[in-house]
Amino acid sequence: MKKVMLLLSVLSLMLINPATSISSAQDNQSSALLSKLSKTYKTYKSVKATFTIDVKNKQTDVGVKQSGILYQKAKKFRITMSGQEIYCDGKTIWTYLEGANEVQISKFDPKTMDINPSEIFTIYEKGFIHKYSGQVTRGSQKIDVVELTPIDKTKGYFKVKLGIDKMANKVKEMSVYSKNGMVTTYDIQKFEPNVAINDAYFKFNPKEIPGVIEIDLR
Repeated sequence: MKKVMLLLSVLSLMLINPATSISSAQDNQSSALLSKLSKTYKTYKSVKATFTIDVKNKQTDVGVKQSGILYQKAKKFRITMSGQEIYCDGKTIWTYLEGANEVQISKFDPKTMDINPSEIFTIYEKGFIHKYSGQVTRGSQKIDVVELTPIDKTKGYFKVKLGIDKMANKVKEMSVYSKNGMVTTYDIQKFEPNVAINDAYFKFNPKEIPGVIEIDLR
């Protein structure tokens, strides 16, 4: 469960909101990029993002790579990855583990997390000092990189590098640098805004999975 919550915290970093950052500490180039990005994301009613995640220990150079799909609508989200599915309707969070055929049910409290998963594409809007750190090339794409430093030093991470496709005005990648030496990098393979999603899609339905064991932790 701890590993799952870490995943949610990192994913939620991708929903940032720059408008309420400490403006006196920011540079104009990063402010312009983030402001434009924020305005675009705020027009979306819902989001579907296909991503890969690469978790690597920088000291040992050992890593794990996975792929997944994120659906997000207002305060609700659903994440599908190999062997597990995470549902949240904004009040309750269900973590289904396929191998054990069990679902853990918890009250969703964003205050207990470093970052709220329902804000995955607007996280930069508050709680960060940001600066422009240059441009990199990914295939034929030019990616502008903005470095984010959390104002709250009790967070489990000390730096986030946000890669922005300036032409498409979308988040392309994000790397989160944790204090324990782990670096988690997300690469957005496909991004689809305003997809039609019923609210019921964000709730776990035990009737759909025969024999599932329910563990209520609320």
